[in-house]
Amino acid sequence: MVLALVLTLPYITYGQDLAENRILGIWMDEKGETRSEFYRNDDGTFGAKVLWHVNPKKQDRVNLVFIKDMHYNPSDSTWRTSYMYSPDHRLVARGTLWIKDGLLYVNGRKFGISATRRFFRIE
Repeated sequence: MVLALVLTLPYITYGQDLAENRILGIWMDEKGETRSEFYRNDDGTFGAKVLWHVNPKKQDRVNLVFIKDMHYNPSDSTWRTSYMYSPDHRLVARGTLWIKDGLLYVNGRKFGISATRRFFRIE
C-alpha cells in the first residue's frame, strides 16, 4: 500500500502542477482593450501585469503589476489573491480567478461590491 502511494505521488503532484499552471500565458480582456501576462514567481505564487493597452492615454499602465501573491486552490480550481489593483478605480481588492470553457474569469471584491471581467487566451 505504501509502495503504491510512493510510486503514484509524482503523477498526482504533476497533475496539480498542470492544473495550477493553466493560467500562465498572455490573455486579452473581452473588450480587446488590454493584453495581460499571467506568470509564476520563484516562490510559487502567481502574478499578472499589463503588456499592452489599446488607449494611447493609458500607456502608463504597460508593465503595471495588477495582481500579486496569487495562490492556486486545488479544491475548487481557483486562484485567490488579496492584491488585485484596479487602475480605473485606484483601489486594491481581493480577487478570485477561474477558468471555464477556455475563458479566464477575474472577480474583484471590495466593500461588498464585486465585478467580474472575462479574458481569452492569445498565447
